Amino acid sequence: MPDAGPLGTAHPITLTDGTATRTREVTPDDLGPVQALHRRCSRGSRALRYHAGKPQLSWAGWRLLSDPERGTTLVTTTAERRDHIIAMTNVMRTDRPGVGELAVLVEDEWQSKGLGTALAAHAADVARRAGHHTLTAAVAAVNTPMLHVLKRLVMRPIRTPGPVLDVDIPL
Repeated sequence: MPDAGPLGTAHPITLTDGTATRTREVTPDDLGPVQALHRRCSRGSRALRYHAGKPQLSWAGWRLLSDPERGTTLVTTTAERRDHIIAMTNVMRTDRPGVGELAVLVEDEWQSKGLGTALAAHAADVARRAGHHTLTAAVAAVNTPMLHVLKRLVMRPIRTPGPVLDVDIPL
């Protein structure tokens, strides 16, 4: 599996428990391991990421997320098992110039170890290099862990009626 993509996104992260991980740009060959990640995630984790409990990405969804013209998708593995994806991070273009959309999915077993926080910070760096001045995220109001992660990036919540908050993070 490759170590880096065109934006130089290969990035080591050491978790709070000392586990070494590696984050890199997605390749077309990653569909199977990404589908396996989705199957290992609880329905609740998938629902918080997609606002629905979808068991896996559709082929069309995968095409969108893995298309470099639409943005950057990163996958994270442990340093020892580079074929076993434990997280996926997306920094996708929006219809607003200079604004990228952030989304993160971390396998349940790997949550609460600092990975989401580190991935969000790395995604902000990737977004800056791609020319974005702001990241936006649609976050379920009940997704306290993700809101905590985004507060570390100095988010500005935009209150909307309903169960989802739109959040802007100036870069």
